[in-house]
Amino acid sequence: MRHLPHAVPAVLPLFCLLNACGHPPAAVVRVGRLPVAPGISLYYRLIGAGRDTAIVLHGGPGLHAHYLEPGFDPLAADRVLIYYDQRGRGRSDAVTDSTALTAASDVEDLDSLRRYFRLSRVTLIGHHWGAVLAALYAKRYPAQVSRLMLVGPSYPHATYLFWAATLHQGDKAVDRYLAALRAGQDSTDPRGFCSQFWGFYFSPTPVVSPRLVREFSDDMCDVAPSALRASWVLNRLVASSVHGLNLRDTLGSLTSPTLVVAGSADTARVEAARTWARWIPGAREVVLSGAEPFPWLGARRRFLRDARTFLDGAWPDDAVTVTDAKPDGRSLAHRPVNSQ
Repeated sequence: MRHLPHAVPAVLPLFCLLNACGHPPAAVVRVGRLPVAPGISLYYRLIGAGRDTAIVLHGGPGLHAHYLEPGFDPLAADRVLIYYDQRGRGRSDAVTDSTALTAASDVEDLDSLRRYFRLSRVTLIGHHWGAVLAALYAKRYPAQVSRLMLVGPSYPHATYLFWAATLHQGDKAVDRYLAALRAGQDSTDPRGFCSQFWGFYFSPTPVVSPRLVREFSDDMCDVAPSALRASWVLNRLVASSVHGLNLRDTLGSLTSPTLVVAGSADTARVEAARTWARWIPGAREVVLSGAEPFPWLGARRRFLRDARTFLDGAWPDDAVTVTDAKPDGRSLAHRPVNSQ
């Protein structure tokens, strides 16, 4: 397996690795760094081979891309996936200027990544906060987006935050988290703090399942202690830069085919995901049985099947449209004719 030099644009693997160079569609991996501003570079990881490319956007916003790789790498069997750690996060350079940590900066960084790899149009796969970033990017650069796959998207409106916050009142995990914060464990033992409480990046509906906390702790916390210390403040700074957290106008302006993938385990997240599908013109939704906010865990084969179908240009058979047909104003899903 031949790795291309760092300086060669990654558009070449789309053709060379699978076709002209005669390599089979194997797990071709390349890592590197992309400068996006003075003193700021982004860590990226490229895997796969094929003519199509998708950029994978991680959640948080204070997390990093490593936790997505086990679940999404199988999609690289017939396409190129580009993961990257967003500005100031994970293995990307630390950012000390708080004014440079905004959703708007994330949008421009994403476009820098697209241009660096010489991609005229790109598919975006966004998880949690990554769905927000994908939507903001698609509104700002609609001509550069071919498709959107939004997996376990975070809340599209502030009203969901207040509702969701009531679901974990009195939870002992919340009490332990607050006690660890008061004790300063996030600064004195950032890796230990992360391994126990990374699920609170997903507040106000934190991941508190002991099984999930254990399953993801290594991948969530596999970055430098300095990055872990900064991540909690960064989470707040970037999220608060989306003023008012009302994405209705943004979602209503999107024109790319969009598939929303949700898990069924959390009522607040299911309704939030359904709202995404309802507000995006022409969007469809797939609800999988399993653990929120990681829908790919509970029905892995179905997730990969539906994802491949959509990324290849068709709607999954189980994708539905969502309307406001119920008298009480709650959303109603129905199955459309499978055409696109």
